[in-house]
Amino acid sequence: MEKSGQQDIAELRERINSDQSILSDLKELLDYLPACEYELILFMVQKNTWQGFVPPPPSGFKTGNGSIELGLILYWLKNPGQIDFSKFTAKEKKDILDFIDLVDFLLAPSQMTLPNYGFFTSNKELIYTDGSVLGTRKWATYDQGWFIAFINLLESVVRVLWYSGEYLPTTTPPTIPLKGAVPGKVNIAIIGDWGTGDIVSKSIINQVTALKPDYIVHVGDVYYAGTPLASDPNGQYYFDPGEEQNNLLVQWPPAYAGRSFTLNSNHEMYSGANGLFYRALAAKANPPGNGSPFSAQKGASCFALQYAGWTILGLDSAYMASISNAFMNGSIGGATGFQDQWIQKLGLAPGRTIVLTHHNGFADDCTSVSPLWAEIKAALKGDPYAWYWGHVHNGIVYNSPISIPGLSTKTFARCLGHASLPYGPASSLNGKPISYKANNLQPPPSKQLYNGFAMITLESANNQLTGITENFYDLSKVKQPVWTKKIF
Repeated sequence: MEKSGQQDIAELRERINSDQSILSDLKELLDYLPACEYELILFMVQKNTWQGFVPPPPSGFKTGNGSIELGLILYWLKNPGQIDFSKFTAKEKKDILDFIDLVDFLLAPSQMTLPNYGFFTSNKELIYTDGSVLGTRKWATYDQGWFIAFINLLESVVRVLWYSGEYLPTTTPPTIPLKGAVPGKVNIAIIGDWGTGDIVSKSIINQVTALKPDYIVHVGDVYYAGTPLASDPNGQYYFDPGEEQNNLLVQWPPAYAGRSFTLNSNHEMYSGANGLFYRALAAKANPPGNGSPFSAQKGASCFALQYAGWTILGLDSAYMASISNAFMNGSIGGATGFQDQWIQKLGLAPGRTIVLTHHNGFADDCTSVSPLWAEIKAALKGDPYAWYWGHVHNGIVYNSPISIPGLSTKTFARCLGHASLPYGPASSLNGKPISYKANNLQPPPSKQLYNGFAMITLESANNQLTGITENFYDLSKVKQPVWTKKIF
């Protein structure tokens, strides 16, 4: 990783001090971390695993202010001696430590203590209310790979490495007519949060292709930060380069080139969406997308798929999301944004539109609605007929109609962010307006659930839609769905 040492760090420090926009973005992001840490502390107290004095909450803290996914980032930033640098060269280790030192003046003190941190490093785990596995092994929530992803996010913020600057690229999104192998039928597999490139992701994609769908859609997340190659533009600044190539493109079934679609995500934004656009979408290739399995998108991170008078709308809910909470909450950019204007030009009937995004439209436990819902409803001029999202690592089928705080809708809302990362039973879903939730446990002593995905089948006659059937699958069964429902 070629960098310019102390001179480079001195220049970055000057840039932070002189550019109010960079300083503001950086401060808001780092100010988010104490709330994330305190969410973890509260959960450890609840589970009787916290040792010693319980510290007071950060100023202005309210439950839900932070993301437990980032619960140890502040501790690692303040205690870099706890980071395992064994896979990095001496120079890369120095670069990371220099970067931590660069932002230290903006960091609040960490309230995590070494004995409590030791709970996780002693190979103990907790299952969070949403099913997340709080532990330090590979791909668990506190695997230190996520810390390096956060360092990559800091690189993007400080160096202003966003692929298209402040705004989503205005590449014209394609409108693509769908055609199935069997007349009058189209099968579309939808996988979410799949980009680990490990044995689980391979098992999932093998199960998908065994079902022979006509198309495959990935609703985003390539881990840890969807980095570009080091030789790509901006690639020299990122640690662990090549994740988008190795954990998405190399793993994708070649037979589905041109019949595949992928969406942006919070994790791919950590490397400025450079991996997504320069690798997965090959936006700078000539012609755009040449050589990528996602060439049908023609370099755009949103698209419209049409069949029998209906539209499946794939949207980029990440690029215009907020840096201040690490892109955890989705946005399509509001009423003046590129996607809103594009959607309105399509003139779609919301009752004949199925939306796909990475981010969730409402909280997994139905306690609140995301501003993303209002944005998409405004663009469509009504709620979509169905909406499939990832981001939350679980498989969930919500009731329709459904009423939750801030939202009453007939939309068929589904979460399918369970294609690869470890997750367990989500206690927060108990008693909620849910028709199905992933519930097939792996063999003991594992406390995890099997990973899975969804398939929707559209049927038509005389170019009119006659039916939509959805099936959820997981690795506990071969070719047999664990949930099925006809939603039209």
